Amino acid sequence: MEMIKNELAQFRNYFETELHRNILSYWMKYGIEKDGHGFYGAVDLDGNPVLTAHKTSVLNARILWTFSAAAMLDGNQEYATVADKAYTVVTEDFEDKELGGYYMELTSDNKVANDTKHTYVQAFVIYSLCKYYELKPLDLVMQKIQNFFTLLEVKTKDPDHVGYRESFTRDWEIFGENRLADNNEPKSMNTHLHVLEALAALYKIWKDPKVELRLTELMNLFLDKIIRENGHFGIFFNEAFDETDTSLGICSFGHDIEGSWLLWKAAEILGNKDIQKKMRLSVVKMVDKIERVAVDKDGGLFLESTRFGSHVKTNKHWWQQAETLVGFMNAFQLTGDIKYWNTVKQTWNFIETYLIDHERGEWFTKLNRLGVPYLVEPIDDPSPYYRNDWKIDPWKCPYHNGRSMIEMVQRIDYWLVLNK
Repeated sequence: MEMIKNELAQFRNYFETELHRNILSYWMKYGIEKDGHGFYGAVDLDGNPVLTAHKTSVLNARILWTFSAAAMLDGNQEYATVADKAYTVVTEDFEDKELGGYYMELTSDNKVANDTKHTYVQAFVIYSLCKYYELKPLDLVMQKIQNFFTLLEVKTKDPDHVGYRESFTRDWEIFGENRLADNNEPKSMNTHLHVLEALAALYKIWKDPKVELRLTELMNLFLDKIIRENGHFGIFFNEAFDETDTSLGICSFGHDIEGSWLLWKAAEILGNKDIQKKMRLSVVKMVDKIERVAVDKDGGLFLESTRFGSHVKTNKHWWQQAETLVGFMNAFQLTGDIKYWNTVKQTWNFIETYLIDHERGEWFTKLNRLGVPYLVEPIDDPSPYYRNDWKIDPWKCPYHNGRSMIEMVQRIDYWLVLNK
């Protein structure tokens, strides 16, 4: 027992140091506009802002969440100031004051560039506003959150089937061409995972019966429809939430491991004992499946598999590695099985050795199987959502790795207290 306590304390220091001295310090140095009131839409590998890059509500909401959570960790006022700035940007620049909701993209000079309203994006705004409210419990912030939830209930909840519709025009008409789906399927696991994440954050601060109902519905949706019998998530679904044929052979390892701990955290917040019992079994099964098929010998997590597992994409992206730490730590906390902690150590060694950019700061975006970073953006990049040659971009944010470090510090502290 003493050996594991000492290891946990040692690794806690690693995670805390990485959070403060690398991740957050990088974003404060390079992410904040020098001649503006917000944050750059993109920054290249050398820390130079890409002034032509659009700004996105996803990036800015994630900045808001990360710096709010970091400020709560140890009362750091500098982090709280960044969170204040991000709150202003999200609620003043991105919010549609006329029709409600939040725009997808702005130009670099804060003009609306894409007024699409994606449920995934709206969920991240609620998630971040709830964390900001935890930091600064102001009535104005709570009122904004409550009004926004009411709007999303009316506009995004599918009135005819379980779940949420994916995307809308500015005036909340269904927009079927901007879904988070490879073949434009009507519903996706990814959107619903982050709606669940947002509703759990909301229920944590506002015990409203309607929020409880919606969170319960989503938990059961994951148990009944989204988590496959084999322990992986289904990816894309039809209106009635049956998985589509084109989705059946795909496994997204990063979403599996991220979802494993997000689902358990939501179950804890919800407090429904029956759901907790079912979810605990599902979560451990998901992590065991990932351990078997997706964690490389060096601790890095593969990207995904296609064609029913016969084709594994062996690139290792930054966000999946961050989520692997938390997913396996969560399994260790649930079971007490040391094998999960050993995977945490192995994955951290991979991150520290290959993924962290020790010369220029932050983390590389993508590595090949051997840990070599991709630094050039090819025309046919198979992962178009984030670029190899940018350190910050609309999807590359401080949320995955920053949140991972925060979670690891808090979870280790909790474990050490319980096992004095």
